[in-house]
Amino acid sequence: MAIQPRKGPAKKRTVDTASARSPQMVRWMSAVVVLSLFAGLGTWGVMTLRDPAVLPLKVVRIDGKLKNLDRRALEQAVGGVVDGNFFTVDLDVVRAAALKLPWVDQVTVRRIWPDTLNMWVEEQQPIARWGDKQLVNDRGDLFTPEPEALKVPLPRLSGPDDSAVEMVSRYQRMNRRFAALKLEIDRLIRDRRGAWTVGFKQGVELKLGHSETEARVERFVRLYPRLEQAEKRRVKRVDMRYANGVAVLWEEASKT
Repeated sequence: MAIQPRKGPAKKRTVDTASARSPQMVRWMSAVVVLSLFAGLGTWGVMTLRDPAVLPLKVVRIDGKLKNLDRRALEQAVGGVVDGNFFTVDLDVVRAAALKLPWVDQVTVRRIWPDTLNMWVEEQQPIARWGDKQLVNDRGDLFTPEPEALKVPLPRLSGPDDSAVEMVSRYQRMNRRFAALKLEIDRLIRDRRGAWTVGFKQGVELKLGHSETEARVERFVRLYPRLEQAEKRRVKRVDMRYANGVAVLWEEASKT
C-alpha cells in the first residue's frame, strides 16, 4: 500500500499593514488638505466681497416720470441708507426709505454691474382731495403731501378713512354715469350715517341718502334732462330720498 508523504506545517504569511494603509492614508490626507484650502479660499472670498472698498457703488440712478416728487428729497432719503458695496447693499432697505416719501407710490431697485444702483420710481397719481390735508389715488390709497400740493384744483371726497376704497370706486362709477349729462363731480360726501351727497361743478347738488343709492343715481340720470327743460331757471338741488318722487330746488329767477 502506498504511503502518502506527510505534509509539513503551513507557513504563516505576514502582511505589512502599515504599507497597505499608506496609499489610503495619503489619499485621505490629500482630500483634507484640498477641502481646507477651498474652505479658506471661500472664507477669504466672502470677506473680500463684503469689503466696502471692493466693487463700491459709484452711481445711484433714479428713473421715472417725476412731476410733484422732489428729486433732491428722494436722493437724500436714499443716500442715507445706501451702505456697503455692489453685493452687500440691502435693496429692501433702499426701497423702504424711498416709500416713506409721500409722493412715492411704487419703487423697483436693482443692481447694474459693476457699480450702479438703479431705481425706477412711480409717482402718486391723485384723483381727488381727501378731507382737508390728504390726497387719494385711484386705488383708494391716502397720502399726505406738502400743503402747497393741496391747492391743486381736484374734486373733494369726504368720509370715514376706512371707506376710502369704496368712495373712490363709487366716485369713478358716478362720474362715468353723469358724463352723459355733462355734469362733473366736484365733491362727494358720505356722512357718519352713511348718507351720500354729490356736488357738481355746474352748481347742482344731488342728495342720494344712505340706501338704494345706485337706483337713485339711475333715476336722476333719466330725470335731469326733463328738469332742465321744465323751467327757465337752473336746477340748484335735487333730493332723491323719496320713495315716490323727488324734491327740486330751483335758483331764483334773475331780475331783468
